[in-house]
Amino acid sequence: MRREMILVAGVVALTVGCGKGGMFSAHNDVVATAAGQELSAEKLATFLTTNKQTKANLTPEAVEFVANLWVDYTLYAQALATNKLTTDSALVAEAMWPMIAEREATAWRDTLVARGVKVPDAMVDSAYKAGGQRVAQHILIRADSTATPAEKAAARKTAEGLLAKLKAGASFGQLAMENSQDPGSAADSGMMAPTPRKTFVPPFDKVLWGLKSGEMSEVVPTEYGYHIIRYPTESEAARLWRQALAAPQQQAVETAYFANLEKTADMQVKPGAVARMRAALIDMDGKRGDKTTLVSWKGGDFTVADFILWVKAATTDPMQGPELLAKIKGAPDSQYTKFAKSLGQNALLLSEAQKNKIALSPADWRALQDGFTAELDSVKLNMGLGPDVLDAKASTSERSKAAALKVDQYFDNLVSQKAQLRFLPGMLAWTLRGRMKHEVSATGSKLALDLATAKMSADSTAAMKPGALTPAPNGAPIPGDAGAPITPPPAKTGGGKKP
Repeated sequence: MRREMILVAGVVALTVGCGKGGMFSAHNDVVATAAGQELSAEKLATFLTTNKQTKANLTPEAVEFVANLWVDYTLYAQALATNKLTTDSALVAEAMWPMIAEREATAWRDTLVARGVKVPDAMVDSAYKAGGQRVAQHILIRADSTATPAEKAAARKTAEGLLAKLKAGASFGQLAMENSQDPGSAADSGMMAPTPRKTFVPPFDKVLWGLKSGEMSEVVPTEYGYHIIRYPTESEAARLWRQALAAPQQQAVETAYFANLEKTADMQVKPGAVARMRAALIDMDGKRGDKTTLVSWKGGDFTVADFILWVKAATTDPMQGPELLAKIKGAPDSQYTKFAKSLGQNALLLSEAQKNKIALSPADWRALQDGFTAELDSVKLNMGLGPDVLDAKASTSERSKAAALKVDQYFDNLVSQKAQLRFLPGMLAWTLRGRMKHEVSATGSKLALDLATAKMSADSTAAMKPGALTPAPNGAPIPGDAGAPITPPPAKTGGGKKP
């Protein structure tokens, strides 16, 4: 099993930390500031009691979640308005660091495995002929149990049309890539890894094991739709067999490599590392530049700042990150020591990759940068950040005011379900927090929660008066539906294979 690049032992609810610029200096009725803009407790309370999801989950965590969203969107909008956000290589490298690091580490591991793993042709030949497992190649036209008779008839007709082309000499792999509706195999010409008998659904399984090498089936109906199944020849299946047979050796090669790397580098977790890691998690903004060493090795070290970067990379998702961060905070000291060593090993692995000239190719880098830009454009469009925010002829002050208004309108649209919640790509939010002033106030957050709770209580009392209208019991929209309001994080708490 491949070793994951970002190793996280557990994690937590989104903490409200003091932002760049020192202690919170605004009035007590202000929840957050970001790039000169303010979020009042009254405004946040109104949002919390209007949005159906936060209204149903009125907790300190919900307040923190929304306040931090406001900070992220405000920093982004103000960075655009003040020309501080350009998709140059430096910004992309910082914001997309987890993806870049993962790709570099993976490329280096693949190089090591290629050097150390040997699967001779005789082993592949023996496995193919043994018959205990088979590589299957198929094309699927979907029509599951919910499909209407007309839809099933149309799917079968499509499958039969493809079968006719195959019998006329068309490439099975090409047609699979262009037409198969099984995303797990379509990209690889319809090929699937070696699989034991009786793993697939019975109709598929029976046909596959009845085929001879290189033979193709007729159209085969299953509960998933209509398949055309082929049993690839040994030469065609050799690549997948080689990968499967290499897997056990790969694990052994990786384990031996890391053991030798740690021994040779003389990796040591420093005394006091656990306490420093715990302190860093309480004030991640304030400690992001802390160069105190947690783990050392010959020629390098892993610092508090590195630790925060890795944790932020693992918990950057605004929805899932808080829970993961909570688990990390709640882990015992023994797990922290292991965590520090694991992250140190990963950092050392990246260092080794860079020493061996492992890096993204120009094509991969362009694709990464283009994808980042496309995601930003999507957020920009969703928030309505148009010419009034980007107009070069307008003054910086005018653009800044326009950006602040757009953020307010965006939050109003989230409440009314006129806009969808889209998060900033990669670690852009964390990157902007490192470049621009922002703060969240615990006092202001408590006031916002108190105001929201009081409003909820008043509304409930009014609804109980004689003649008051009772809302229809439809419930809140399902999270993830188009236009569904935001869902805050939870409150803190300690068949056969588908072919």
